[in-house]
Amino acid sequence: MRRAIEFKMKRDDGTKYAVRVSPFAGKFRFQFKEQDAAGWDYDRPPERVDIGALLAIIQRRHARRRSSDKDLAAVGKLWRETL
Repeated sequence: MRRAIEFKMKRDDGTKYAVRVSPFAGKFRFQFKEQDAAGWDYDRPPERVDIGALLAIIQRRHARRRSSDKDLAAVGKLWRETL
């Protein structure tokens, strides 16, 4: 993955937040921004639903040959570690 992936999520209570995931030093760096927040939160750990959404995005990109096998394996490993 050469650049960051950004996507939006919605919680059960209706609040929305944006997620930015960027590869850095062989790991994924998650950043979060609440709908009404001014800046990004760099310290919050990702929830399982956030990692699941990233996995789905990487799988769709992989099917179109826009993501490598290495990226798919790394996100899959991150998904399994959150069990």
